Amino acid sequence: MDVTTVTEGTPAKKTKPSCKYRDQWGSEFNFLKRSRVGDSHAFCKFCNCDFSISHGGRNDVGQHEKSAKHKRGLEAQKHAQAMSAFVTRNATEADQVTHAEVKMAMLCAKNNIPFSFHDDFNKYVADMFRTLLLHENTQREKLRLLKSSKLITGHSTGAIAAELEDELAKTCRSQPFSLMCDESNNRKTDKEFVILTRLYDEATLQVATRFLEMPICNIGNAENLYEKLSEALRKRGIPWDNLIAFNSDNASVMKGRHNSVISRLKTSQPHVQDLGCICHLVQLATGCGIRAAQAYFNSHEEVERSVKVRDLASHLRDPIVKTYFLFLSAALKPLSEFNIAFQSEGVQIHKLEEEMSRLMKRFLGYLIPARAIVAVPLREVEYGDGHQLADEDLFIGADTKTFMRSGELPVSAEKKIFQTVRNFYEAVLKKMFSSFPFDHPLLRDLKVLDPAARLNITPGTVERLRALFPQLRLKEDKMREEFIDYQVTDSKELPQEDRIDRFWGMIGKDMRFSELPKFMKALLCIPHSNASSERVFSMCLMLQEEEMIALKSSKDDVKDIT
Repeated sequence: MDVTTVTEGTPAKKTKPSCKYRDQWGSEFNFLKRSRVGDSHAFCKFCNCDFSISHGGRNDVGQHEKSAKHKRGLEAQKHAQAMSAFVTRNATEADQVTHAEVKMAMLCAKNNIPFSFHDDFNKYVADMFRTLLLHENTQREKLRLLKSSKLITGHSTGAIAAELEDELAKTCRSQPFSLMCDESNNRKTDKEFVILTRLYDEATLQVATRFLEMPICNIGNAENLYEKLSEALRKRGIPWDNLIAFNSDNASVMKGRHNSVISRLKTSQPHVQDLGCICHLVQLATGCGIRAAQAYFNSHEEVERSVKVRDLASHLRDPIVKTYFLFLSAALKPLSEFNIAFQSEGVQIHKLEEEMSRLMKRFLGYLIPARAIVAVPLREVEYGDGHQLADEDLFIGADTKTFMRSGELPVSAEKKIFQTVRNFYEAVLKKMFSSFPFDHPLLRDLKVLDPAARLNITPGTVERLRALFPQLRLKEDKMREEFIDYQVTDSKELPQEDRIDRFWGMIGKDMRFSELPKFMKALLCIPHSNASSERVFSMCLMLQEEEMIALKSSKDDVKDIT
């Protein structure tokens, strides 16, 4: 619209309206774009400046294009390199190898695959995909395991570790998790304190154990260990409210009632649950049995006088010692099988009470009649003198019986050997009864996790469990409704999953359930043992050995060259 101005005594004068920037000019002139100054200006990308177009509009753009300043900017633009030239380059063979190594390291880190897997992986890939093999270099082959481990955990190149650590911290800040800890006993170097988390991974619908930190702690008292643990959570912003359980070995510095790591943990999270490491408890029971059996040999005059007992290489040539070892190979088998089962990374916590009872009943059955075990509360079973089987009925293993019948064993030694067998069983059972967590209020109700047992679970079971974890802030009525719905649902309509953690992950995707799967996933994260922490130290030792081998090989190569 025309704008007129009127001054007294002069005729009205028309003022030309100012021109405005049009978006189509950007496609017509490749150097042009809208200015931040306003619609009356345009911006030249070559000159890096704003200029007015209010008077002539498109003609102003043409005038600017013909200006000396614009021509200089255009000439400079022709010889300038694109920004991509500074951040990208042609992928060389070495680049492709590095890219492949990083991807492989990331895969192993995310899936918690042992570093030793790289050894076999490289060999098989070379055979399966020879045409795709990117690089063959002897020195790289020597350092391949060390390289991947450094890529994941190294201080200088641990980019993957940093990224995964940030992801882990974010997860622990938003959902329940458990902690597992252990302290190294290396006397030659700094003592390390490994801290692991056990949590539910929503991406894989599985319970996972993740490495959190391994600080140096040379003075391993309860106060220092707790401070290291607290600092690991504090600097990542992980709240104590999300901690539901703790596991470590059963050393007093960790598990003592008044002055330990767990006693301090309970000041930060009063509702943290601690079942102890069942594998360590089984190991302690085994040690008690063996020491009880050794007491016989230490007091046996004939054996004491024999140099063979003091000479380990000659032990098995002594018929008495051979009998002892044959018996132990049979008697220790159930303990070994139990230990192996509960060193698994998979979820075993819901089986713990049943398997502990089965193990103890088996050992009782080795020593006393079955009728004394059946229909009697486990803690009330009598297994002392006067309740035991006759010598010929004690379990000593088929190989032991065969050897004793061969005539090689002196008849005079048989009675004391059977007494040793009794001492062994009594010591193992005594330690089991005193240390196994049979009376833990949590353990008896964890059968709720097993889908096969769902119809045998009472509402009171769920309520007792819920009361142990007030930090989860679960809605009682909602939980009761969802649990009943879960119980009455036909089995065919429930997820057909063999893995118990994936089963509850799939239940969580059902719109009917929210509180129940949240609770079950938290319970699944309770550790059944501390084997994962022990494995970290084994892995570190293996890496140190690999590094020494790699360094030695490098020195040998240098010697060959010089």
